[in-house]
Amino acid sequence: MQQTLMDKLVAEVRHYRNKEFLKAVMAVCALAALADEEFKLSERYKIFQIFASQEALKELDFNKAVRILDDYVHALRTDGAGAKTVLYQKVARMADKPKRARTMMRVAYMIIVADDEVTESEIAEFKQLCHQLGLAPEQVWRDLGGNPRLTP
Repeated sequence: MQQTLMDKLVAEVRHYRNKEFLKAVMAVCALAALADEEFKLSERYKIFQIFASQEALKELDFNKAVRILDDYVHALRTDGAGAKTVLYQKVARMADKPKRARTMMRVAYMIIVADDEVTESEIAEFKQLCHQLGLAPEQVWRDLGGNPRLTP
């Protein structure tokens, strides 16, 4: 009996942590995708690819992720500054989790470069996301193999 309760508690904690991480990742996706004010098909497709290929994301509920992403994109389009503030808060909750923060910045980078055209606004968003996570944008960009001419 005692072990069953412990298993349930562990499962609930894992679910809560995953839910928080899922929301933070989807906030990064929405912010990175809309950094240039367009949510291109190539960026949406890249998000789907990322979920299929990144080990850290495979345990998350993909269908729920898509619903959250759509909600965040809608919020950014209808309440830009207010929605950004809320989404940055979700991202910042991962600042003390280095592995998750790195995963999130990998996601941001892949979305930003998905259409082979990196804009100033996308670089600015990359910097802001790094700032929210307490990371050095220049170092993260280099570590991810970013074009040195576009270093944030």
